[in-house]
Amino acid sequence: METLYPLQEPQLNNSAEHKFECLLSVVGTERMVSITTQASVGSDEACDLVLDDPYVSKRHCVLERRGARIWVRDRRSRNGTWVNNVRVDRCALPDPCRIDLGRTRLRLVYRKGRPGDDNPLGIVGRHPAMTKVFRRIRRYAPNDLPVLIVGETGTGKELVARALHDGSPRADRPFEAINCAAIPRELAESELFGHERGAFTGAAQRFSGAFSRADGGTLFFDEIGEMPLDLQPKLLRALEEGEIRPVGAETSQKVAIRLVAATNRDLLAEVERGRFRHDLYYRLAVGIIDLPALRQRASDIGELVQHFVRHYAGEGAPRVNDELMAWLGAQSWPGNVRALRHAIQRALAECEGDILRRSHFDLRRRVISASESVLFAGRAFKDVKTEIFSRSLALNGGNRSATAMALGIPKSTFFDQLRVLEL
Repeated sequence: METLYPLQEPQLNNSAEHKFECLLSVVGTERMVSITTQASVGSDEACDLVLDDPYVSKRHCVLERRGARIWVRDRRSRNGTWVNNVRVDRCALPDPCRIDLGRTRLRLVYRKGRPGDDNPLGIVGRHPAMTKVFRRIRRYAPNDLPVLIVGETGTGKELVARALHDGSPRADRPFEAINCAAIPRELAESELFGHERGAFTGAAQRFSGAFSRADGGTLFFDEIGEMPLDLQPKLLRALEEGEIRPVGAETSQKVAIRLVAATNRDLLAEVERGRFRHDLYYRLAVGIIDLPALRQRASDIGELVQHFVRHYAGEGAPRVNDELMAWLGAQSWPGNVRALRHAIQRALAECEGDILRRSHFDLRRRVISASESVLFAGRAFKDVKTEIFSRSLALNGGNRSATAMALGIPKSTFFDQLRVLEL
């Protein structure tokens, strides 16, 4: 009975880093809690949310933001963490829900109405192209079918993959992301399937691969088009049979994963060139989500700018003047949302006043403007990429690191692409 849970007034130690919003009430007393990544809960005054309850452990549990969902993780508390009358060690919190800690009862409701929060995915965007993306995420998430996410670098493919996971029945299980472009070719099989101790030189102990770590949850292959051709049959077999054999192991082990993959390549064209297996493509592309480039949904740039400024600057965020907003909206952003985010981060570091201006952006690290992007219409993607990289390098004085940062592309990926394009 609720009368057994006395009203406790929580002390909120919210700092500038915490910018996630939900309604958290202690039996009738609504309070707003803002979190970006996580907030600790307990009776210790060092916690972000302090509960005056002798039956609550000093460090009782942690609330964590993962994509569009909030998770709770018990920290070996004395009396346990209970969600809707079920004791949990770690779980995604439904909306709404009741959390019992000691003799304190918390109610949690996700807050609606903020830019980017009018959908349950935590992804900013109101353009019709993004509405289509949201609709497909909602349609695919509850099912176990494989999904292929297609889009240019920096469009938010991993964010969509996490939204698919968070909206699935596997939400309380692991989400394991693996970047195929970053795996050393000689270690690729071990990274996926694991290895036994002594399986090869340097294998000093047993290693659990991505499939094992994701067992029961979602396995996300980023840049699947970069996977070595000789490893693709083994991946296909693991997906078809639902089992893997670690390197050096004598027996196979069963795994149950939900597969999500992403690429910035035209995989059908890669199939025609013999660089990607057609049977693996059709195994991956059961459901397809095509993410638009930022230039194709330029009407979202203003909302994204405000979102990033608020996210990184907190309550004292500087105001964005009209001149800057117009200038940002005129860029084509070859690095897409990631490039915009990095640009905002750099500008906030330069800003010392209460207004964010164009002068706060490092103009030596330039991106190609919308007027220049017209030159690319109707041309092959590889030619366009070559042209964009060449022009961006020239604009940044040949500095590869500065160019990668301006485009919003990780340096290692950018350097690899330069080699592929022979630049």
